[in-house]
Amino acid sequence: MTYPMNYKKITTTTFEKEVVAERQPAILVFGAEWSGNSEIMDSMMERVSQEFGSSIQFFKVDLEEQNEISHFFGVYSVPTTVFMKDGEIVDLVKGFIPAKKVRHKIKTTYLENIED
Repeated sequence: MTYPMNYKKITTTTFEKEVVAERQPAILVFGAEWSGNSEIMDSMMERVSQEFGSSIQFFKVDLEEQNEISHFFGVYSVPTTVFMKDGEIVDLVKGFIPAKKVRHKIKTTYLENIED
């Protein structure tokens, strides 16, 4: 499966540069190839990431391939979504999240003065 530029895979080598140093709003979705819920979450996040363009960075993190990142965030189950703002974790949600809730979370966390 290929990922559009707005929703891209992150690795331990690109994590520091693209997530920590950038300090842009970022959403990290932890998943695994063997997880059906992760596959559904990826598909949904691809669509949501296209709606918000480049104002928010969307990253896919493979729980098993990128275990250093997973351990850094304390993520041990999939899917898990981490919302970051100004280099800090503002929320961590375990399990599948419907697109409507993701959009609401983005609007209330990152995009002030936007109504649902």
